[in-house]
Amino acid sequence: MDRITSIRPTQKNPSRVSVRVGRKVVATITVGKVEELGLAVGQAYDDALAGRLTQAAVFDKALRQAMNRLNRRAMSRRDMDQKLRKLDYEQPVRDAVLDWLEEKGFLDDEAYGRALVEATLRRKPAGPQLLRQKLYQKGIDRSLIEKLVGDATDAQDLAPGAVELARKRLASLQRYDIATRKRRLYGLLARRGFNPDTISSVMSELADEIEAGRETDID
Repeated sequence: MDRITSIRPTQKNPSRVSVRVGRKVVATITVGKVEELGLAVGQAYDDALAGRLTQAAVFDKALRQAMNRLNRRAMSRRDMDQKLRKLDYEQPVRDAVLDWLEEKGFLDDEAYGRALVEATLRRKPAGPQLLRQKLYQKGIDRSLIEKLVGDATDAQDLAPGAVELARKRLASLQRYDIATRKRRLYGLLARRGFNPDTISSVMSELADEIEAGRETDID
């Protein structure tokens, strides 16, 4: 029967080892996985062990590819699952990698979603609906979306940002007639995710500024 002939750290990463049977490398896995599987030099290499090593090697490869992507940018669990699926990993492997990443804190949908909300609001004022849309696009759970959006709206009044956004846009609309100014301001605020009540409040607050300036027929 074939036996494991060596378990040696790789040159590039001593936390990972190459497992050889004879002269052939049958798997490259982490030191932790060696301990988990109870591997030892001289151990019989049967079909059952070969299967476990294959699974461990596939997990190791998928995990390294996931970590490489996380080193470039934060991701949600859904986004990472899609990346691994495109790399042709089966669902059980993807689930194991995702669960490990969550357990170790490398994947955290709440922290990721909160950072996304904060970044969105820093770039430009935005209302609840746009925040929900951006979080939904990243695969964040609906109940978590409501929590994150609720926290954001509780932490700050979004209406002043809507007023600021509309006032800046209004400066470039003075050549249009009043109806066009109103329509374009309303459309801008709606696209930025503000609800009708907030938009109405903004339009009322800026009513004098909207109606000031030249009346033209340009649209």
